[in-house]
Amino acid sequence: MQKNKLSFYMGVFLISAMVMALQIMQSRIFSVTSWYHLSFLVISIAMFGLTLGALKIYRSDEDKLRKNYSLIARKHSIAFGFFIIIGLLAQLYIPMVSDDIIKTLTYLPIVALATSAAYYHAGIVITVCLTRSPYPIGKVYGADLLGAGMGCLFVLLLMETIDTPSGIVFLSALSFIAALSFPAPDTEEAQTIKLGNTNLNLKKTAFTLSFIIFLIGFANVTMPRPFLYTIYVKSHVVPQKYIDYEEWNSISRVMILGESPETKPFLWGASPVLPKEYGALHKELSIDGDAATPITRFDGDFSKHKYLEYDLTNIAYSFPDIKKAAIIGVGGGRDLLSAKYFGVGEVWAMDVNPVQIKVLTKIPKYSNYANLDKLPGVHLINREARSWFRQNRIKLDLIQMSLIDTWASTGAGAFALSENGLYTVEAWSIFLHDLSDKGVFTVSRWSSNTRSEFARTLSVAMGALFKQGVENPIDHIAIIHTGLISTLLMTKSPFTKGQIEAVKKTANDKQFEIVMLPGEKTPQGPLGEISKAKSFEDLYTIAAKQYFDVSPSTDMKPFFFNQARLSKPLDIIKMALFGNPTKDPIAKGLSKAMLNLFIIIAFSALMVIFVIIYPLRKTISKDGSTFIWAGTMYFTLIGLGFMLIEISYLQALGVFLGHPIYGLSIVLFSLILSAGLGSLLSDKMPLNTLTKQIIWSLATCAYGIMIATMMNDIFSRFAEVELATRAMVSIAMIFPAGILMGFGFPTGLILTEKVDSKATSWFWGINGAAGILGSTIGIALNIGIGIDNTLIVGSICYALLILCFPFLSKAGADRAMAKVKS
Repeated sequence: MQKNKLSFYMGVFLISAMVMALQIMQSRIFSVTSWYHLSFLVISIAMFGLTLGALKIYRSDEDKLRKNYSLIARKHSIAFGFFIIIGLLAQLYIPMVSDDIIKTLTYLPIVALATSAAYYHAGIVITVCLTRSPYPIGKVYGADLLGAGMGCLFVLLLMETIDTPSGIVFLSALSFIAALSFPAPDTEEAQTIKLGNTNLNLKKTAFTLSFIIFLIGFANVTMPRPFLYTIYVKSHVVPQKYIDYEEWNSISRVMILGESPETKPFLWGASPVLPKEYGALHKELSIDGDAATPITRFDGDFSKHKYLEYDLTNIAYSFPDIKKAAIIGVGGGRDLLSAKYFGVGEVWAMDVNPVQIKVLTKIPKYSNYANLDKLPGVHLINREARSWFRQNRIKLDLIQMSLIDTWASTGAGAFALSENGLYTVEAWSIFLHDLSDKGVFTVSRWSSNTRSEFARTLSVAMGALFKQGVENPIDHIAIIHTGLISTLLMTKSPFTKGQIEAVKKTANDKQFEIVMLPGEKTPQGPLGEISKAKSFEDLYTIAAKQYFDVSPSTDMKPFFFNQARLSKPLDIIKMALFGNPTKDPIAKGLSKAMLNLFIIIAFSALMVIFVIIYPLRKTISKDGSTFIWAGTMYFTLIGLGFMLIEISYLQALGVFLGHPIYGLSIVLFSLILSAGLGSLLSDKMPLNTLTKQIIWSLATCAYGIMIATMMNDIFSRFAEVELATRAMVSIAMIFPAGILMGFGFPTGLILTEKVDSKATSWFWGINGAAGILGSTIGIALNIGIGIDNTLIVGSICYALLILCFPFLSKAGADRAMAKVKS
């Protein structure tokens, strides 16, 4: 019996760990095949599948389930492993999003259903173990939470070791072993599994499938070219034969294509007078599919790279006396090469992704091709930029940040959260602080129409200067434009006459357009209006009058790349469907990104209505009693509240920690463990009186609002510490919230089961449905009203539970009285 108990708990632990690991790895693949804001769709898909699995158990024969709980867990664990592979194939080989909206509407449901199937079977396993096994629910729940928490940590190690598709394959192989952990009686039914009309030995089948799938994963890792890889990348096909190098980690998927056959030099913003005879060879490095940067062939002879003088992104080097510079975002090393070409003595080049640093320093095929690490005064650093600058004590003459994004607004990407933290007022204030008195911060962005599309860049710059106490920001800012690129130059002190003349000369020589320069005329359109702002508040007032949202992005609203207004859905749809991509490519891209989010919210709502709510309507009484309405409101509020708070933490901590994958892992790990602890505490400290219930509701709300108001100060105070310390700070912020929220679900079940146990299926489904919708609505609210305000909205959901408690308590008391009378 003791052996069976330990084996059972191990099965629960393994399945829960793999469910959490699967969510995180699937989000990593979605961020390659689609865009970062869609990667959070995994949360919605997982909740959808797990909820359906739980409802399957609640609607099945209870006595039969209690008799065969372990057998059911075994067989559905095998199904879980099988459908992990089905979901993986759907992710890799079906384009979830497309430039064609009709195709998106067609493929999105297919991919979502294929990936949710594994979670459906996992939901059956976890629910039958929690509610139908003879073991104490507290211990089973503890094994479940411990497994889920460890899965969050395990997956980070796994993704740093092997590619993500192979990692998912290995998860599938492990699930078959986990299936055998569940003890089963020595009967023919328990020892066999039916496949069509054939009965197979369950244990042999599980071991065989595990071995075969493990070999597939091993082959995918060890072969020169993997056969399981993302074919569709941001709706485009990238054949494996063109990939020269590929590496996954928890941050991104980096691939390098073969050397370009063309000798035309790679320039972001080429001057119209670029001599045709200039040439250079390069290999293209791509991050998460469509953020391309060149690895330039460099043999030590700078005279071969005179074309660098004709790239708008390098115009800041026309400033005199630049001796020390920092490059944000190493990429393939192009900006680093530029700095050394222009004679900068010392250059610190950093990237949050270790793969780029590894490529340029440790892989001879590329390090000997670029030869950048061998140049004197070069410091290649694997660090998140904001953290490095907060710890930096060196005054810099130039800080360059050129086109840093994993997939920006130009291609319907809009929410690349890994870089959003670099485009906020708080971030630019940090960069300004590290400049020397005459230093310059240069930012280049895509901008086909600089007078509208570059407006937010100017808004952030002016906001950062206002924050530094600068009264006349326009004396510190210049904007130069050519083709599809605009470059902003921002100085710590007002532009000197020498700096102005240097910029003018370079712009005139290279025929760049001077859009804004101290002492020159004010530009027209949104740029001109923003340049007239006299305070931070003015920037918001001016931005409110613009077609796109060009208000300064902040850490609490870091969606720099998203300018389409949620408040104008019809305009978004019109631009996305009928806008001219040639005339206004960025505006169309912004609108398409938001339209994709609308589609996902609508799709989630349809899944909830037709798959959960509609089938469950018969489980509740038809009289529409106050009890049903109060219970429905209660479970809706805790489902929405929990997800709005979770999504807010995910987005905010993604910026604080430097990348959304860190936020995803740490937030899920902390919330799962702390909410589980709260659920266990609710058994020891039940909310069995109205006074306790009100105190708990208000305490949960108050803590959430307190964190929302303190987040900026906390992030600022701990910005200089190492990642491990920031992770601990994040956990400390999350844990009290998780413990408090953990009381919600078990308290609601206790109150409702006293009245009508049959209605619990409805309430379970409503809670899951609210969670599914909350995961997508939370993203929209973060974009629309900000992370801190979304956190406040989620917290208020818990305060509103006060309206439900009296009705639920009265219904319970009435039912108890009725039983006494009978």
